[in-house]
Amino acid sequence: MIAVIQKFGKLSRPGQDTLIVMTGVALTFALSSEFDLAEHVTAWLLTYEYAQLDEVPLTLFVFVLFSAWFSQRRIREIHAEIERRQLTEAQLMSSQQLYKTLFDGDLTGNVVLDTNGNIGMHNRAFDRICRPQNNDRNARRLFDFDWPEFVTQLQHHQEINFNKLHICRPDGLPCYVGARFVYVPAEKNNTSAQIHGYLVDMTEQCLVELDLERTLKENRVLARHAMQVQEQERKYIASEIHDETGQYLTAIRMDALALQKSTPAQANVIAVRIASNTQHVQQSIRVLIKHLRPPALDSLGLIGAVERLINDWQKLNPQVECHVQLDTSDYVLNEDINIVAFRVVQEALTNITRHAQASEVWVDIHIIKRQGASLLQIEIRDNGLGMDTTQATEGVGLVGMRERIESQQGSFKLMSGLQAGTMITGLIPLQEQQRKILPQPSPSPSASGVNDYATS
Repeated sequence: MIAVIQKFGKLSRPGQDTLIVMTGVALTFALSSEFDLAEHVTAWLLTYEYAQLDEVPLTLFVFVLFSAWFSQRRIREIHAEIERRQLTEAQLMSSQQLYKTLFDGDLTGNVVLDTNGNIGMHNRAFDRICRPQNNDRNARRLFDFDWPEFVTQLQHHQEINFNKLHICRPDGLPCYVGARFVYVPAEKNNTSAQIHGYLVDMTEQCLVELDLERTLKENRVLARHAMQVQEQERKYIASEIHDETGQYLTAIRMDALALQKSTPAQANVIAVRIASNTQHVQQSIRVLIKHLRPPALDSLGLIGAVERLINDWQKLNPQVECHVQLDTSDYVLNEDINIVAFRVVQEALTNITRHAQASEVWVDIHIIKRQGASLLQIEIRDNGLGMDTTQATEGVGLVGMRERIESQQGSFKLMSGLQAGTMITGLIPLQEQQRKILPQPSPSPSASGVNDYATS
């Protein structure tokens, strides 16, 4: 009996109810056969002959009653099941909406791929980072590695991480990400395995690192060039002093010794020779001074020195038409800014002569206002051959210009393209105490050599 009760308890509720109905009908049939219940019921029902109740068999009547009871229980269970399913569907929709919100709102680019690289699902961050084309649903071209080899390694290791992965975006813009790929094997209800990718945008950081690496490399080149130039300058100065000044000073010393033993007539000749040799020494020293620092900066200021520089440059390049606009208004610039601005213009003109093959050049120096601050703007532009700014250059002229301007907390900008000319713009902040009206010295009519500001 206990075993029967245990088996009964293991049945489902519909099974239990069906068993109850069958047991009740069978028990009614058995009791009716044993105790002639049908005759007793028929005799009792004769009172209600008008209703013809005696025509309904007792067992069938009991079966109908049990069936009605069974149906009522099933209907209640169906209604309860419908309510549970509606609640479950509502919870599922809410969960799906929350998942979609979290999936799409994540800053990490999430993507689901198959082993062939086809995109199954992705979020908006993946679109923002990789910018795949709408008509191309395959991600293999986005990743800078061999896809079949990658899938083989991923199946073996189950997970592969990249600290810095280059993304080949269709728009050509640089893109670097930190990536993690997870291999999800196929399950019974899935048709194929999946690859889950998680991408973190590191483009800005990587570009800063690349720019820093490029700057460090340029600084090393510039430092090496500076040491070479320093040695060349020392060699040049030593040669000039030895070859020019040294021999004349030796001649003056010899003449001074000879003067002590000379006659009045010889003393006159020796004095003339000493004066001539002294003049040569002065000229040699003047040449060295011009080579080390443009004297026009001290005597004429920035505007006058640049005008003289451009005039001398045009004498060497008469085929180039030069447009000049120079105006520092009522600002008097300090010595550091003057020499930086002068050297930038000088180096730019030298580069134009060597590389640009330009027919027109524009030089513009003036004061501008930006966000309430005063800036000295230096702009040199030409219509020459231009350059590819994405390629590294071997020269140090541009690097030197940028370093000079940035040493004054300024900003340097180079715009160029092949056959599109070149424009160099430098902005140097000015202090308000530099605003002072001073009389501008007039250019000295003294002769200036064409090579006064020539650079090596």
